Amino acid sequence: MASLIPQNSAEFSLSQVATLCDGKLAGADAACVGVTTDTRAELRGQLFVALRGERFDGHDFAARALAQGAAGVVVERELPGLSAAVIVPSTLTALGALAAAHRQRWAKRIVGVAGSAGKTTTRSAITALLNALHPGAVHFAAGNLNNLIGVPMVLLGLKSEHSIGVVEIGTNAPGEVRALSSMAAPDLAVLTLIGLEHTEGLGDLDGIEREEGEIWSGLGREGLAVANADDARVQRTLQTVAPLRSLSYGYAEGANYRLRTRTPNALGGSALEIERRTPFTEDSIRLDTPLLGGAGAYATLAALAVGEWLNQAALQPELVSSALSAAGESGRLTPIELRDGTVVLDDSYNSNPASVTSSLATAREIARARGARLVLVMGEMRELGALAAEQHAEVGGFIAESGAALLLALEGDAQRFVAPAQHAGIDALFAETSEQGLELLLSRLQPKDVVLVKASRGVRAERLVRGLCDAKGRAA
Repeated sequence: MASLIPQNSAEFSLSQVATLCDGKLAGADAACVGVTTDTRAELRGQLFVALRGERFDGHDFAARALAQGAAGVVVERELPGLSAAVIVPSTLTALGALAAAHRQRWAKRIVGVAGSAGKTTTRSAITALLNALHPGAVHFAAGNLNNLIGVPMVLLGLKSEHSIGVVEIGTNAPGEVRALSSMAAPDLAVLTLIGLEHTEGLGDLDGIEREEGEIWSGLGREGLAVANADDARVQRTLQTVAPLRSLSYGYAEGANYRLRTRTPNALGGSALEIERRTPFTEDSIRLDTPLLGGAGAYATLAALAVGEWLNQAALQPELVSSALSAAGESGRLTPIELRDGTVVLDDSYNSNPASVTSSLATAREIARARGARLVLVMGEMRELGALAAEQHAEVGGFIAESGAALLLALEGDAQRFVAPAQHAGIDALFAETSEQGLELLLSRLQPKDVVLVKASRGVRAERLVRGLCDAKGRAA
C-alpha cells in the first residue's frame, strides 16, 4: 500500500544543488529538470537523489541512473564512474533542502495539516473544497506522503500554474514536524487532534503534544493557525509559540466555527448546524457533509475555515457540500457497499488508539442508523513501543462496549481484544493473517452487516477488504 511518488519538473543546476545542500560538485555542471529518488522512473534529464534505508541503498543505483540518462546524481560519497555528481553529508537532508528552496521560489500559499489522527481526511476535505474554489490551481498528492521523503516530493511538484499547495505533515520521531513545517513554510496550518501515536518513537502524550505542536513553527508573522477547539492539548500548543492569528473549530463555546448539532444519516454523512463567528460573517448555517461520523464533521469544519480564510469571504453551504463529495481516499474509512447489502468501512490504512476510538464511534452510528449488526475487524496497532500492551488492553475495553455482534482480531497484540469482547458477549475470534481472517469472517457474516476494518498498515488488512469485495461483489 505504498503511496505513489509523484513526478515533478523542478529545475536545478548541479552547482545550485551543491550550494543549497552544503555539497561538493564532482564533474561537470549540468541542468536538471525533475528530482527523483527512484531509478524505475523516467530519468532522462533528471536529478537522482540516492537515499539510504534499512533495506536499500540508492548509491547502488547511482551509476545506473546516469547510464539511463539522468543529468546528475546526489550522493554521500565518491563512487567510480560518476561523471556528474554532487557529494553531500546527507542525501535525505539534501532532498529536504531542495524542496524548501523550490517552495520558496514558487512563493505562493501552502496549507499544512498535522495531527495524531484525522489529518488525511482533513487534508482531503480541504483539497476538495479548494479545488472547487480554484479549479486546476491546487497542488496536492493523494496517499501517505507525509514524512521526510514524501513531503519534499510533494513540494517539488509545485508548478507555476498552482496558486495553492496542500501538504500533510506526519511524524514518528521527535523533530520531524519542526523540520517538515520549516520546509513547507505553510501560510495556514491545521492541527486536528493530539492522541497516542507512534509512542515507540515519540514517547508519552506530553511528548506527542510537543512534537505535533511544532506545526506552528513554520508559520510566518502573517500565518494562520487553524486549531481544534475541543482538544485541550491542541489549544495548549498555541500558547507555546509567539502570538499567532488563529481560527478554531469544534463544539466548544467560543469556537469560530462552532458545531451546534450534528444529525447523522444512514449513509454515514451528517447534517451540521454551524455557528460562524469569523472576520467574514456572524451567522448560523446548515451544511450537509458526506464525510463520515464525528471525524468527518471536524474535517468539514476545518476545510470551511481554510476555504473562507483563503477566499477572504463567507462560503455558501451548498458549494461546500457539493465540493466535499470529491473528498475521501481509499483505506481511510471509505464506505463500500456490497451486493448483499453489507457495508464495509475500509479503514485499513493505519491505526492508533485515537483513530480507533473515532472510527468505532462512526461505525456504531452507521450500524444503528441502518438497523444493522456491527461487525469489527480490528488489527494490531503498531509502533506503540512500551505502551503497546496497555493501549491494546484499553482499546479492548472500547470494543467490549461497542455493542458489536462479531469481532475478528488480526495479528499480534490484537489478540488482547478477544477476551474483553467475549466477556461482553461478543462473538470474538483471532486470526494470525488477513487470509485466515477472511475465511473466518465469511463464515459468520450476514447480509446487510456493517463491517469496520481497522488496522495498522503492516497488518495488510486491505487484503481482507479485497477478499470481501471479491467474494460478495460490489453493489452496482
